[in-house]
Amino acid sequence: MEQEEEIEFRPRRHHTKPEEPRDMVFKIRQILNWAFIILGIGGALLYSYGVWYRSNTRIEWMGTVIVIIAVVVKMSECMLRMKK
Repeated sequence: MEQEEEIEFRPRRHHTKPEEPRDMVFKIRQILNWAFIILGIGGALLYSYGVWYRSNTRIEWMGTVIVIIAVVVKMSECMLRMKK
């Protein structure tokens, strides 16, 4: 007896939503994301430079403050995202 194998065809499911038109909030969020990335990297580099090469407390503090500002920028971007 031949046993017929049933082949199950499942529809493709794409988890992506159709693109929505880009609004002003999206553009502001992108700018805030880029600012966060640049401030975060800059602050970390400045802090590392102050710790490893110069042993200068003032440069360490400047790096720390810049990283804190970067975190505040990211938090504001997250608030815009949650508001939507």
